[in-house]
Amino acid sequence: MSGGKVLFIDAYDSFSNNIVNLLQDRLSVTVSSVFIDDPRFVFNDDAFHEHLQQFDAVVAGPGPGHPANPQDIGLIAKLWTLTDDHLLPVLGICLGFQSLCLAYGGKVDRLTQPRHGLVTPVTHCGDDVYADTSHVRATQYHSLHVSIGRCDSAARANQSLFTPTKTCPQLRPLAWDLSDPENGPIFMSAKHVSKPFRGVQYHPESICTNNEGHKLVDNWWQTACSWNASNRRARVVPSLTANATSHYTNGHARKQCNGDSHGSKVHWTSFSPCKPLDAASVVEALRVQARPLEPLLLESGTRPGGDPVNTETGRFSIVGLQDETSTHVRYSTSTHLVQITDSSNGPFRTRVTTPDEVFTILETLVESRRASGGPSTSPFWGGFIGFISYEAGLETIDVTPPKPSHKRPDIWFVFVERSIVLDHVEGTVYVQTIRQNDNEWLTSTKRLLFNTAGSESTKLPNGTASKSSAQVITQPNAAEYRAKVHACQSHLRAGSSYELCLTDSTRIRTHESAWSLYQRLRAANPAPFSAYLNFTGAASAASAALDEAEGTPIPCVNIVGSSPERFLSWTRSGAIQFRPIKGTVKKTLTTTRAMAEEILKSPKEQAENLMIVDLIRHDLSGVKG
Repeated sequence: MSGGKVLFIDAYDSFSNNIVNLLQDRLSVTVSSVFIDDPRFVFNDDAFHEHLQQFDAVVAGPGPGHPANPQDIGLIAKLWTLTDDHLLPVLGICLGFQSLCLAYGGKVDRLTQPRHGLVTPVTHCGDDVYADTSHVRATQYHSLHVSIGRCDSAARANQSLFTPTKTCPQLRPLAWDLSDPENGPIFMSAKHVSKPFRGVQYHPESICTNNEGHKLVDNWWQTACSWNASNRRARVVPSLTANATSHYTNGHARKQCNGDSHGSKVHWTSFSPCKPLDAASVVEALRVQARPLEPLLLESGTRPGGDPVNTETGRFSIVGLQDETSTHVRYSTSTHLVQITDSSNGPFRTRVTTPDEVFTILETLVESRRASGGPSTSPFWGGFIGFISYEAGLETIDVTPPKPSHKRPDIWFVFVERSIVLDHVEGTVYVQTIRQNDNEWLTSTKRLLFNTAGSESTKLPNGTASKSSAQVITQPNAAEYRAKVHACQSHLRAGSSYELCLTDSTRIRTHESAWSLYQRLRAANPAPFSAYLNFTGAASAASAALDEAEGTPIPCVNIVGSSPERFLSWTRSGAIQFRPIKGTVKKTLTTTRAMAEEILKSPKEQAENLMIVDLIRHDLSGVKG
């Protein structure tokens, strides 16, 4: 039934958006989502039942945790006890499937070995949600499994695989995974014998679940529509009510933005030097002009001779010039204060609730100053350059950051109006400005860079030294780090997480300048994504006065970084790309390509890469156009 409505109950899973996309793409239905702890329904069954009547069916999604824990399952548990008056078709996936089985006599235990990112064959009954389905290969992401009282020997002998057991007489088995000798037969799918409830342990939305595995969703929808028709159930259209939706607005931010409602015009010039222009040489030349504020460098590393280390991801280097008139946007997780410094309106601070509101301010500022008319091949014409800390990222997922031991901002962006872009593939240098009447700067900067191209590239400071004397202040303790690894493994086996990324930090003290450190880093590890960002706390005299008046001086922040992987990028036409790097092999003098490929084709490495791909698909699906 095209045009149907499905409710998706989200258990805070890492792949929820992929499931919603699968439902919408294959079924042509409208999908609405609620979280398992939606405060409108958790303690109000009547409100939940009324809400359910607006839908043709429900999908109870996967998620971390154990189905026996009320906080892990939330609203999903209410589905299995619906009275006949409120009954409707339900499909449980992974955690949702486990919850269904638990409600009707099943037992949920840990697997001997977790199955995260593994693609295996599924033995199915050939009817119901597996009608007209041949060989299913499906992706599993689970540490727990359901036991329904079927002995392993009977399952291995293919005896009575698809009949209810004495332990769970209300559940008819529909599918098994019989390919794992260590875990034994794993229960993969079931239906309730009389109610319109079905479930599946594996993830049909995964990119590596084959098309036969996707058919489960089509067949389930057919059974749901048939049940609704047979039981004369029609969804209830809610009465039109005025839903009050609050959108964050900031009067100060609007004041900042309305000064240039028509955006900016890019003025630019370009040239192709006789030999490649080194990005560090450009910064060195511009540092003399830009003092006391440093140029901001986003560099794509190059090999000797000027060729980029990666032509696909490391084609361009961007140099942004800041000065005392530049707009700064800063935010601290410790104070929840945003400071915006603008030369035309003066500095001010405003309190916000979450970093999302800071991003709203940034977006509004960008929209009001959107540039046009620049060179089409240049990826940057002007705009914000800055950073977002891990602590600010934690706040976006409602995790309280640790108490900071510093006063640096957690979000800091500078609006750049003058920039230089180096195209390392074409050998072209773009000099750009979105300021009006700035031709003198364009001409003088082009002349400066043309002369720089004829000089020697920047060398390491103090000659050829490759190491800097530095004192380690704090670093990870080996025993404590191993304990953290074991704790992560324990969480994975318990089913409280699919994936964990354990990181740590080391603090050092050095008298070497940040620019000197960056020069060493770029020489030792040229990478497609490198950065030298020097932010000065008092970007203007007015800002300094505000800091002094409030007793909260903002320190200078230097960021020195080098990475081979891209978090995300997007083009002017709206194409978005994530490009992480997973599954790498240490290169030694004896490592061959064949050896590396053998390692990367192992189940562990392939599972990790698959998991990352599915995570990226989920994140990209969450971007609203």
